[in-house]
Amino acid sequence: MKNNKSVKEYAKLQYSSHENLTNRMNLWSYGSNPETLPKWIFSHFKLQGKEKLLELGCGTGQLWLENYKKIPSTCSIVLSDFSQKMLNKAKENLEPLNLPINFKVIDAQKIPYGNQNFDVVIGCHMLYHIPNIDKALVEISRVLKPSGRFISTTVSKNHIKELKNFLSKFGLYSDEKLKLFSEFRNETGNDVLKPFFEEILFNEYLNYVKITSVTPIINYIDSMSLKERYPNYQEIKPQLENAFKKILEKKSKFEITGISGMFIAKKPIRT
Repeated sequence: MKNNKSVKEYAKLQYSSHENLTNRMNLWSYGSNPETLPKWIFSHFKLQGKEKLLELGCGTGQLWLENYKKIPSTCSIVLSDFSQKMLNKAKENLEPLNLPINFKVIDAQKIPYGNQNFDVVIGCHMLYHIPNIDKALVEISRVLKPSGRFISTTVSKNHIKELKNFLSKFGLYSDEKLKLFSEFRNETGNDVLKPFFEEILFNEYLNYVKITSVTPIINYIDSMSLKERYPNYQEIKPQLENAFKKILEKKSKFEITGISGMFIAKKPIRT
């Protein structure tokens, strides 16, 4: 069972700066899917040109950076994150592009906008970092216009299972890690959203990664904040590196399966 305090503390640890997120995104650049996750997500927005959008947990702004040429100038967009340093990185990446974007620090559990303000609210791989998802969903529904859309992404319980299995052999991964996340996965997202939204659609995104060098996988592992949660991580880390080297010498690659998903949910006209 998760602990809300642990969820909050882990999120702060993960996103106190942009480096952890950047290292995780870099791993997927080695994937076989020709369409990147940000481009895949954006393709489902189907913007008409006059929408008001709010993204919660925008990270480094990669979603908009990869799709900036497709953003209508007549849209109104607010990008937000609970981490000021993360938001600063998003501003650094996007402000030179002169897009219709404003930046604001926001806690998704207390959104500082009036009722029925946005046509679309977006939350990419972030709901499971919120201690009280129901509280956040009440707020998201409140600021959405009737029939407005909430577009949220997450991962499957089987996401990166090969890496999880590998780390478990070194005592660096167990089901205890689930306590650091709230329950919102491909398999459970529909049930989480159902009390607040209707017409919930689900789409799955697969990306098979073949790693042929040690550095990107070690950087990804470092980004999981293992050194903060396992006192002996620095001692074990050379063993991890040697184990990966042996795998690459034998098989020439280490394969990881990325399984993400997207829920598109509509706010009821009457609530």
